[in-house]
Amino acid sequence: MRDVYEVQASKGPVPLHPLLADLMLLWKQKTTYSQTGDWVFPSTRLDGKQPRVANMLVEDRLRPAAVKAGVLSSYRDVRGQLVYDDPRRFGFHNLRHSLASFLIRIRTDPKTVQTLLRHSDAKLTLQFYTHAVSRDRMVAAGKMLTAILSHAPNKNGLRAD
Repeated sequence: MRDVYEVQASKGPVPLHPLLADLMLLWKQKTTYSQTGDWVFPSTRLDGKQPRVANMLVEDRLRPAAVKAGVLSSYRDVRGQLVYDDPRRFGFHNLRHSLASFLIRIRTDPKTVQTLLRHSDAKLTLQFYTHAVSRDRMVAAGKMLTAILSHAPNKNGLRAD
């Protein structure tokens, strides 16, 4: 059974940065369905009154953007059609993981990352995403060893410099 706190955390609101809100408003103004009750990413089959199915957003928008950015590979067939031959899965979860890894890497407070990801506990966030800073750990270990070895007597060639 899921923890009550986990359910509360996962259903909480997600803050929307004003810059992203402005971009989404611009997008909505350019779409066919721009009325107050219409969705930002509407289903064209349902006249904008229902959201577009997530996997269609991935196939129509997200995956092509990933190919364009060089994250996934593609090629044009003999008819000039773009073929996505990259077998790797790519979707919204990849963006979530990338955001979390980026935030941890730039040393964002774990509680803030937890809140943005809607995890029930900061420990969960750190367990899943601290691997993103393993290079930083290696650098830190190197600095520690350099400090220790720089003060060590010059025996057996043990010197940091």
